[in-house]
Amino acid sequence: MSVRFPIAISVLAATFAAGLVASRLWERDARAQTAPFAATIYVPSDGLAFRTFDGRVVARLSHDAHGGVFELYDEHEQPAARVRAESFLRAPPAPVPTSRSKDPDLGF
Repeated sequence: MSVRFPIAISVLAATFAAGLVASRLWERDARAQTAPFAATIYVPSDGLAFRTFDGRVVARLSHDAHGGVFELYDEHEQPAARVRAESFLRAPPAPVPTSRSKDPDLGF
């Protein structure tokens, strides 16, 4: 057993070193582009539609007087979910307990 332990350690060290060398040779670094090459996408007035290859609408990005709107569509191409820009800016109001409720809703 005393002979196998040094051999196992040396094999492990050689494998680690080979992995380091391989990562330096074949792995490339990602570099961000400078500001003059940044891409800008202008959204048309009726919005930007995301479609599948067969032409069905999956989502739409548009804007109105209140800000941006992102809509997700279902299989019948009807809006299923809508996220407005203003929903991220302010928190929803806390529920107010009424005199009819026995236990007030504390929001948890």
